[in-house]
Amino acid sequence: MLRENTCITIKVIGSISLILIGCSEQTTFETSKLDEPPSPSVSPDLSEAIEKRVEGNVEVAIQILRKLNNEFPDSPEILVQLGRALSDAQAYPLAAFRFEQALSTGAGKEIFAEAAKAHLQAGDYKNAQSNFAKSLEFFPDNQLNWLSNARLLAKLGRETDALNAFSKASELCDDKDCLMIAELFFRKKLWAQAERWYRESAKREEGISAEPLVGLLRISLIRGDENKAESLALAIEKTNPGTIDSTDLGNEVADLIKRRRLADLLESGISTKEKTVAELSQALLKREAVANDFPVVSIGSKLSSSSSSNVLARNNEAIDEPSISPEENFQPENSSFGLAEAFADSIVEEQTFTHVESSRASYMNGDYSLALFHAREALKEDSSNPEAWRMCSQAHFQLGQTGEAEMTILEAIRHNPFDLDTRMDYLRIARETLSPRRYLLELEKGKELFPESTEILWELARRYHMVERMPVTAGILYKELLKYASKGSALYQQAKMELLKLQPQQ
Repeated sequence: MLRENTCITIKVIGSISLILIGCSEQTTFETSKLDEPPSPSVSPDLSEAIEKRVEGNVEVAIQILRKLNNEFPDSPEILVQLGRALSDAQAYPLAAFRFEQALSTGAGKEIFAEAAKAHLQAGDYKNAQSNFAKSLEFFPDNQLNWLSNARLLAKLGRETDALNAFSKASELCDDKDCLMIAELFFRKKLWAQAERWYRESAKREEGISAEPLVGLLRISLIRGDENKAESLALAIEKTNPGTIDSTDLGNEVADLIKRRRLADLLESGISTKEKTVAELSQALLKREAVANDFPVVSIGSKLSSSSSSNVLARNNEAIDEPSISPEENFQPENSSFGLAEAFADSIVEEQTFTHVESSRASYMNGDYSLALFHAREALKEDSSNPEAWRMCSQAHFQLGQTGEAEMTILEAIRHNPFDLDTRMDYLRIARETLSPRRYLLELEKGKELFPESTEILWELARRYHMVERMPVTAGILYKELLKYASKGSALYQQAKMELLKLQPQQ
C-alpha cells in the first residue's frame, strides 16, 4: 500500500514538472519572438520605371508601374509615377484618375497641381479648377497656378472669382489674358477698369490686333465720347480694314462718321448713302494721306510684353503710349484718327466714378455694405435706375438679406424687363426663396423671354433631370442647349455628357 502511494506521488510530481517545463519553454519561445526586431516592410522599386520614362519609353514604364500597382495597390508613390507616365502618353483622363487615387492614399499636396493639369488636358474644367483651388490653399504663392485657375474660372462663368484670381498673377498675364480681364470688367459695366485692361492687352501683344481697340471703341461710344470714338474707329480701319463692319457696331459707327465728317466726305466726292464703315474710313484716310503727301501705312511693333508691369498694383497711373514711328504718328490739322491719340488719354480716375460704378467696385472688393451705400445713393439721384436696383439686390444677397434682395431685384426687372443679366440675378435669388414648383415656373418664364440663353436652358434642363425626374424633357433641353452653346465651352461639354447619361433612360 505504501509502495502504491509512493508511485502515485512520483507520477504526480513528474506530471507537474513536465507542465512547468512546458510552460517555461513556451514563455521563453514567446519572449524570444517578442524580442525579435520586426521585419522591414518591402518598398516598391521604381527605378526601372522612372528610367524608362526618362528614356521616353513610356509604354514600357506604364506596364512596369501597372504590375507594381497590382503588387502594392495602395502605394501613392506608384500611383503618382503611373499618373505621370500616363500624362507623358497623353492619356490624360487615366492620368487624372491615377493622380486622384494617389491623393486619396496620402500623396503629397503638390500632386493637386498635377491632377489639375491632367484634368485640364482631358477637358474636365470643373475638376481641374477644383484641384487648382486645393493646390493654391497649400501653395498660395504659385502665380502660374493662379493664372491657370483664373482662366478656368473665366471659362466656367465665375467672373468675380476669375478677376480675383487674375489679380494674383497679373505679371504673368499675356495679351489674351489682359483681353479676357477687360471683357470680364466690361460685362460688369466697370468701364474704367475695362478700359485699363484693353489698353494693357494692346501693349502686351506682338504687333497689333483689333480686339482691344474695338473694346476701347465700345467704351467710348457708351460714354458718349465721340472724339475718341472717331479716332479709334479710323485707327482700327487703318490697321484692320473691315473689322468694325463685322461687329454689331457697324451702323452706329457709320452714322457717327457721317455726322462728324460729312463735309470732308462731300469734298472728296464720296456719297455717304449706304456706305459701310470700311468704305467711309478708307475714303477719309486716303484724303488725309494725299493732302499731306504721306502714304497710308500700317502700325508697326509696339512695346514687348517684357516691358509691361503689374497694372493692378498701380491703378492710378496712366499707361505709356505705344511706340510709333514718326511717319506713323503724323497728325494733320483737324485730323483725329491717330492711334497715339487714342492711347494718350489718361485713365479715368476712381473719384470720377458714378455711384453705380463705385457700388460695383466695392462689390468686387467684397465690401458689400459700401456697395449697398453707393447703390442707394444712386437711387436717390434716379429712383428708376435699374442698375442701382440690381446692385442693391446683389449687396443684400451677399449680406444674407434674401428678402430685401428679392424685392430690389424685382424692382430692377420692372425698370429693365428684358435684361438677361438682371433676370439671371433674379433666378439665383429665387432658387433660395421660392418653392420648387414656383422656381420651375420662373425658369420657364425666363426661357420664354430669353430662348437662346444657355444659362437658363442649362438650369432648366438640370431641374427637370435631377429634381423633377423627367429625363425625356431634360434630354430635349440639353439638345436645345447644344444648338446655342459654343462647341468649345464647358457648358457644351457638360450638356453632351448629361445626354450620354440619359440615353439608357430614354
